[in-house]
Amino acid sequence: MMKKNHNFGWWIAGLLLLALPATFTACEKQEQEKQEEGVKAKPVLHIEEDLFLLNSEEQELFIRFTVENPIEGVKAEWRCSASWIEEIKAETSSLLFRVEANPGKERSTTLRLYYADADLVPIKITQAAAGEQVGPTIRVEQGSYNLAATEEDISIGYTILNPTEGSSLKASTPADWVHVYAVEEETISMLIDANLDEPRSTTLTLSYPGASNVQVSLHQAGNEEPDPQPEAPTFSNLSASAISASTATLSCRFDYAGSETIHEAGFCYRGPSGNEQEAKVTLSTGNKSVTLSNLESDSDYDWYFYAVIGEELYTSDTKRFHTEAEAKPIEGKVHRTTWPELCVEDESNSDYYYAHHITDVTMGGNKARNYTVCFSAKHHCPVWVAAPRHDAYEGSTNRTDAYKQDPQIPSNLQYNSKSTGGGCNKGHMLGSAERTASSTTNKQVFYYSNIAPQYSSGFNTGGGGWNTLEDWIDKKVCSDTTYLVIGTYFEKYTDGYGVSASPKKIEFGGRSDVSCPTMFYVAVLRTKKGNTGKSVIKCAKNELMCAAFVRTHSNEHKGQKVTSREMMSIADLEKLTGHQFFVNVPNAPKESFTASEWGL
Repeated sequence: MMKKNHNFGWWIAGLLLLALPATFTACEKQEQEKQEEGVKAKPVLHIEEDLFLLNSEEQELFIRFTVENPIEGVKAEWRCSASWIEEIKAETSSLLFRVEANPGKERSTTLRLYYADADLVPIKITQAAAGEQVGPTIRVEQGSYNLAATEEDISIGYTILNPTEGSSLKASTPADWVHVYAVEEETISMLIDANLDEPRSTTLTLSYPGASNVQVSLHQAGNEEPDPQPEAPTFSNLSASAISASTATLSCRFDYAGSETIHEAGFCYRGPSGNEQEAKVTLSTGNKSVTLSNLESDSDYDWYFYAVIGEELYTSDTKRFHTEAEAKPIEGKVHRTTWPELCVEDESNSDYYYAHHITDVTMGGNKARNYTVCFSAKHHCPVWVAAPRHDAYEGSTNRTDAYKQDPQIPSNLQYNSKSTGGGCNKGHMLGSAERTASSTTNKQVFYYSNIAPQYSSGFNTGGGGWNTLEDWIDKKVCSDTTYLVIGTYFEKYTDGYGVSASPKKIEFGGRSDVSCPTMFYVAVLRTKKGNTGKSVIKCAKNELMCAAFVRTHSNEHKGQKVTSREMMSIADLEKLTGHQFFVNVPNAPKESFTASEWGL
């Protein structure tokens, strides 16, 4: 909790009797009380530097951080929209990035560091234009100091970004009551004389060759008895939730036991425009919340809770949230915009044929979809199968083994028998056990368009690599609908375990020209909580999780448990395969994944 002594133009006229200077004072009482009561403290993320000014050439960027009150097994994560910054290595307390050479104008981005429910930390990165070097810059830990009237020995922290060899910082002030006696690396030491008179102020000017001067304000109290402080309110449980591209819900617990009148209370927030806005709440104490709308997308917003009590304005600590990016319009044809699992259908690719299968099972008054398949005429094999997973698709129907050609795809492109070959058996993309709600539902997954050749000795067999992955995916299916895209790949591929496979043709299904897949993948999208009852299409990005699980088609994966080494982001899978996944879900977090959210 902080008490702000300054005058806003938008306060009710005459409400504040005193126009006081802009001063923020941190209050740690609430956190101390929590620790005394044995409540586990919230994690706090600290970084050594939050601003990097880089030269134009290719280089490595090293970011160090620490976590106060860490949670066992939880790692820090980062997000950055800039394609010219690439992670090289992530450690427990540091991140190493490669920054590409800048071929054009000066460019900037913001890298955001996350850790559990700690407040995110933004890091500003600016790279000079092509061929240019960055000059020195002075940064101070604090721009203003409020000093007691008594004699004090104080230190001011500073940093020189891009220092020049042989240069040093100088500190000067016109005040005869401030004595700078040491300027050391990153620290300025001063003796402040006692003040026996009225309050006084001065500036300390910092200069460094090639850098702009920086001034630090020093304010010393006068030699007078302070007015008794009124009882202060407390603000707790500050949180920002349900964040979308244009909305966010702010919450705070407001408590006050004093006798002064509460004149006003609410939330203040400030976005990219820099204009501070308010959202008022009722004047009673307790849990308070507001939902903000018309926010700018992909933007940082600072906010706090305030209360005007008596003649004082009190505020909480300032928090920050980041709105999501605007969803990009879907590029290309999509069969149904209400089916979250669908990929874009590439009409320009004459190799691809599509089929959309509907079951005889009724859900919500309509016959439910079973799956959508993209089938390759060139490979005579499914390319991807997109399907929802939910308990409603599972029942008591036995496996039908009704292998036959898909009636929606030209028969001359498909297998013409259920025979096998090439060391492979008939591998379902969407499994039979996942569609037992009716006989018709199960028969449809035995269409050849849903069957791919899979090695029978160590991949599609008991304990095989594919069966192990399928069993693991089954455990991630939640009470909310889970959406899957099961796919094949036909180019040379090496997975996260170092296992490789190369393209080849085999005899399979009565044909001699079937491509044997080099890799299989499962792309998964679901809610994080798993029991929200909400459509993923209407969820905010922080409510969703998605990732791809990829294994080379090889018998070497028999007995291999699922690990994070076979995970990749959906965005990376899109780059690899050329397909667009989950295009009907604008907030799907396709750019990144968190292995721990999947239990890995």
